[in-house]
Amino acid sequence: MSTRYAFLLSLCCLLSAEVRADNWPGWRGPAGDGTSTEKNLPVRWSTTENVRWKVPLQGAGVSAPVVWGDRLYLTNSDGRHNDRLHLLCYRVVDGRLLWHTRFFGSALPEGLFAPGGMAVPTPTTDGKRVFALFGTSELVCVDLDGRPVWVRSLAQEYGAFRNRWGMSSSPLLLGEKLIVQVDHWGGSYLLAVEAATGANRWKTPRDVGINWTSPFAVHVKGRTQLIAVGSYAIKGYDPETGAELWTVGGMNMQCIISPVTSGDRLLAISGDPFQAVAIRLDGRTGDLTKSNIIWKAKSGTAYVPSPVCVGRHFYFVEDNGWGNCLDVETGKRVWRERMGGNHRASLVAGDGKVYFTGEGGVVTVVKAAREFEVLAKNELGEDIVASPAIADGRLFLRGAKHLFCIGEK
Repeated sequence: MSTRYAFLLSLCCLLSAEVRADNWPGWRGPAGDGTSTEKNLPVRWSTTENVRWKVPLQGAGVSAPVVWGDRLYLTNSDGRHNDRLHLLCYRVVDGRLLWHTRFFGSALPEGLFAPGGMAVPTPTTDGKRVFALFGTSELVCVDLDGRPVWVRSLAQEYGAFRNRWGMSSSPLLLGEKLIVQVDHWGGSYLLAVEAATGANRWKTPRDVGINWTSPFAVHVKGRTQLIAVGSYAIKGYDPETGAELWTVGGMNMQCIISPVTSGDRLLAISGDPFQAVAIRLDGRTGDLTKSNIIWKAKSGTAYVPSPVCVGRHFYFVEDNGWGNCLDVETGKRVWRERMGGNHRASLVAGDGKVYFTGEGGVVTVVKAAREFEVLAKNELGEDIVASPAIADGRLFLRGAKHLFCIGEK
């Protein structure tokens, strides 16, 4: 078993003893890195081919779908100020709406990404409860029937979110702790709360400005660490206490892209000018800027979409549609090819395929290999900003007007 998939297995066990390989329980999937172990994933589709179902969506939102078993969860917002908040549950087999829970925002943020409204962060679930964070600062937990278990207003406790384009950081469920990263013009912080009650476990201040990245869990020398990418640096934290363990400088002033891992390497994109960087995760603490950076490489104009790593290849897409593949060991570019259009959605991969989702609704399916090969280009006829989800042999895509389930018929 490879180091990467050993980590995937151990992390899935940590998240929940019942998690199945075909679940997509939160931002970027079971390991938080955009990859799936699913097989027989779809290659070709259109508005009429291999669309298992599609359902209309109301309001604003670009949170990614979350799938657990036979249920899919999604958020959106509407109203004059986008302060009417919605958490919805659909049946995976046919897209039927099972329940719809409404919340009301307590504080408007200083900034908004119009297509996303207050529903940019992706929810998460452990198969027992569903958790969501909204741009109005509401952090909520509901049971599997949509009944609220607890609700908190982080704005009322710590101040409204002040980050120009609104909140986009997705909460991370780690065992019985829910981790939230709030980087903004106010006092930035990393927060861990009890999943069952919403009570604080710990709260750690962060000396950073505006960022839109999400917390990420990694396995280092037999222990779990939290990774938070932010202004000018990547930092590692102890998930039990919130204590800062290490830092590596070199990031951009404002960061969006989530990192991934390959073995003992953390792969991140940011910097000025834009660059990709590989960092060795070896259990050391302190400032590791001079000791643990393995390589740096130009990343073009990559600013929003997060990457994936498959085998020894590191794939990412620039915002203007240039797809890239780097060698994980050396950072050398293997290929750089035009995908077409602009891209905001993060990459996902599985079954030997990498899915590049363009903002215009064109998904380019590329073979996960050293040689560049396009397997298909698929159009759905509407814009896509949200990142895809993979579960049960299917691809779930959130468009501007519809939620699509794509699968071979």
